[in-house]
Amino acid sequence: MRTGLAGLCAAALLACGPELPRSVRPVGQGGEAWPDVAAPMPARRDARGDAALIVSVEDYAHLPDRSGAHAVAGAWYRYLHEVRGLPHRRIRWVRDPGGPDAVHAALAKMHWRIRRDATLWVVFIGHAGTPAGGSPVLLGASASASDWRAGISVARVLRLAGHGMHRELVTVLDGCLPEGTGDSARSGLAAPGLPAPPELVAPRPMRQSAVRAVTPQMAALMAMVEQTRMVVAWDIARRGREPTDAVAFTAGVGAHCRERLPGTDTPALSYLLLGALRGWADEDGDARVSAAEALRRIDLLLRAGTYGQPDRPRPEARGSDLTLARGVSERGPSVTAVQPPAARVDEATLLAEVGGEFVDERMQKIDRGWFVLGCRNRRDPQCEADEKPPRSVRLDSFMIDRYEVTWKDYAACVAGGGCSKVATSRCEVWTGEAFVRGAALAPGFLGEDHPVVCATWEQAAEYCAWKGKRLPTEAEWERAARGPDARSQYPWGDAPATCARAHTYECGGTTAAVGRYPAGASPEGVQDLAGNASEWVADWYDKKAYRQISGRNPIGPPGGEVRVVRGGSYYDGPGYLRASYRYGLSPQWGYGTVGFRCAR
Repeated sequence: MRTGLAGLCAAALLACGPELPRSVRPVGQGGEAWPDVAAPMPARRDARGDAALIVSVEDYAHLPDRSGAHAVAGAWYRYLHEVRGLPHRRIRWVRDPGGPDAVHAALAKMHWRIRRDATLWVVFIGHAGTPAGGSPVLLGASASASDWRAGISVARVLRLAGHGMHRELVTVLDGCLPEGTGDSARSGLAAPGLPAPPELVAPRPMRQSAVRAVTPQMAALMAMVEQTRMVVAWDIARRGREPTDAVAFTAGVGAHCRERLPGTDTPALSYLLLGALRGWADEDGDARVSAAEALRRIDLLLRAGTYGQPDRPRPEARGSDLTLARGVSERGPSVTAVQPPAARVDEATLLAEVGGEFVDERMQKIDRGWFVLGCRNRRDPQCEADEKPPRSVRLDSFMIDRYEVTWKDYAACVAGGGCSKVATSRCEVWTGEAFVRGAALAPGFLGEDHPVVCATWEQAAEYCAWKGKRLPTEAEWERAARGPDARSQYPWGDAPATCARAHTYECGGTTAAVGRYPAGASPEGVQDLAGNASEWVADWYDKKAYRQISGRNPIGPPGGEVRVVRGGSYYDGPGYLRASYRYGLSPQWGYGTVGFRCAR
């Protein structure tokens, strides 16, 4: 009986979860207390399918301790469980891990338990840095300033967390290097993008036990069972590569990285982001908090609290501007309440200064499934020979940029060393009378929010690789343009192309800013898939490609002389804007009518 009672008690403790802080209310400058982020809130229970991994490292063996890490981590646990409704079994809190093994094991478990179309939360509170010539790491409890081998690879964490059956990933990486522990330039981490998924490895056949005599009927049954198991295992492996819509927050990088809340020993980023989810960041009063709103409020409060100090803090965020919280109402601290006693600065002044940057990488997730690739005569009388025969194909889920890559986007890649400059000397430019190789682009093409044109296919592929993405396949592009039923001629439907829906030859002699034609968006909200600039895709062009195309994730012929271009441009008329229209151009040259977007 005692054994049974002990088992029941252990089960009850597991069900109740860990002991959580009753209050997390740091005392700031001048004795003023920051709001309590562990205070009770109305329960919404709107995220029961979510899962979360919380990692807090407070007691370091060879580095200064991270005061308050466990307290803020406990406040996150309380918020996720009591407010958002995550059951205890879908929250894993790892405290003071010595190295990456415990973190990877816990993440794998949460990755398995999360439900489809839910959000995975990954919160790390500890020290973090970027080794010289290496990739960013989160430092475990046994790490030292000279030996980072106990570090937890950010790329590896995101590679696992960012791909699977869940729809969204929110990552909070709250850590810098403590002062006096080496080169300050290695402190913290730049907000990371989502790495490519791991390579797809075919499941191994099941080992067959030695059986002396097997009847033909039993052998056939065993073969059927093994085939079924392989199909299921392969399907699970493929679904594990499905990309999620992600956003990652970091405390900054280099001298702009800040671990502590001003005037306290409390971790700053994780505390302030939790406050933002409680409602502090609801700028427009719509009872919702977006990722960009959260970063702006975090940045504003940090800069107000450190006003007058050199190397002002600049937290970072990168990814999609996800809605992080709904139904919020709590008001957070004002800018004046967190300022140092001697500082006198208003919010307008702080807003005008350079602060943290939200790198918007908005992508649209396209769910896996079947659709008809190509043109059907009974639906579209303008079908051309290379668009036929229509083929039913199955695509795994993928992400695609909602907007074409702009000159501003491409300039960032050039500045970052990932791309070569676009050379108009290798570009076919429409002058208004003819296409002239090497002609200068008119100023109307060069607005920083206009699609980048004249990039070669190789330059487009380099840019996407620099962003941790790739060019979409031809089939993916057409699926994004036509929607799940693939019945319409244009992304917006069968209605005629007008200047309200697409930027065509009737609407101007140069490109337009991306996203100017929301009425022409695809069923899932992808912009400018018809008009403005045509787009490079990954496939080689073959006018007979659809006759031998594969039925699952087609990638076109293995080689060729020209690459496929999709979507019409500002130069084209309605017939060239059709979702199934395709042609090929030499990948070695750029074209003043052709841009691109990326996929993942």
